[in-house]
Amino acid sequence: MIKLLIISDDFTGALDTGVQLSADGAATCVTLDSDFNMSDFTQDIDVLVINTETRHLNRDQAYKIVFSITRRARNAGIPYIYKKTDSVLRGNIGAELAAVLNASGYKQIHFIPAYPEMGRITKNGVHYADGVPIADSIFGNDPFEPVLYSDIPSIISSQTLIPTHVINQLEDEEWKDKEGILIHDSHTTKDMERIAHTLMTGKNPCLLAGCAGFAAVLPKMLGIQGGKPVTPVLSPHMFIACASIHPVSLAQCEDATQKGVPQYVLSPKEKLDHSWIGKGAYNALVNEILHSCEENPVVILNANGSGEPDATYQYAKENGITQEQLRTEIVSVMGYMIEALLDKGLDATAFLMGGDLLYQFAKQTGIKVISPICELEKGVVLSEAVYKGKNINLISKSGGFGQESLFTDLSKQPFMRHMV
Repeated sequence: MIKLLIISDDFTGALDTGVQLSADGAATCVTLDSDFNMSDFTQDIDVLVINTETRHLNRDQAYKIVFSITRRARNAGIPYIYKKTDSVLRGNIGAELAAVLNASGYKQIHFIPAYPEMGRITKNGVHYADGVPIADSIFGNDPFEPVLYSDIPSIISSQTLIPTHVINQLEDEEWKDKEGILIHDSHTTKDMERIAHTLMTGKNPCLLAGCAGFAAVLPKMLGIQGGKPVTPVLSPHMFIACASIHPVSLAQCEDATQKGVPQYVLSPKEKLDHSWIGKGAYNALVNEILHSCEENPVVILNANGSGEPDATYQYAKENGITQEQLRTEIVSVMGYMIEALLDKGLDATAFLMGGDLLYQFAKQTGIKVISPICELEKGVVLSEAVYKGKNINLISKSGGFGQESLFTDLSKQPFMRHMV
């Protein structure tokens, strides 16, 4: 029986949240199917994670999708629902929290957005990334979805009329009489553990929301722990496909190339023009990358070279390509390249950087369910999927996660002990 439903607005977020449960032994699966039939699901799992892919939709569309999923979950008798949100508050935060609350029939939803281990904390209702108010950080300059406010009630109220309440501490118990969205301050993991302990003293299940940070306390909180998963020994080769333009991801690619890792960079035309797929230059590049993966422990395919993203924006403008097309076309081309490499026998673990790329790859290849296994590092998730009848391992992460030396750090881990 499904004990916990997690509703996530993007794919890497679904995995880095689901893995918090699977890492504690809860049987967890992640699906891309928003219409997933929860009532007739007979597989023995504890946690179902549904990726709604609503981050880039308008708020009304996002609301309807999340409302429908929540209502079906309640009808299916799932006792706990967790609305997974972005750790830096991008997307339709207010609309989706409102959808869960309205569809559930509950009077309040507890929102704990902090992720202290990744430098995201909440203080007096203001969200910070590495000590900087989120709107003033690099996330305020996101080309697709900049975070406009650091004050969480302002973010939520821009999308819904449901009242918000900032909760500094739970000891006074005044929060029990409040209705709406309760935003909990949290600076440390211990803060989140205290919040979880207090909320679980109630007699009835409560609605919960937050990112992967608070999800890490859910197994103990909900009593859905089990045997720890064993990290499989991976191929000594790693193929990294980077579609993210986040400065953190770009710095990770640059650090690796300075250490001698081969990097193949797609030009604006190559990553935005499907006409070359399957033709001479495309096939030659795929074969070259395949050979390079055989010869090198780490190889990078990067959608962003020098002069980016400006060069791509200019090419898009000259060719009448909209911003939405820009976002989807790049990951589509890269998805086809990853598929071509796998079909040609790629003997390397694929590491997909950016939620849009992972989603597009799964969508193009017909992958419906992915099972998170464990975190290789914080925010870096190892999963298993069935690709054309064969089990494959995939590594994923959100663009802003990880230290600059991530790739070489991974190469020193025991599960990749042959990498040099």
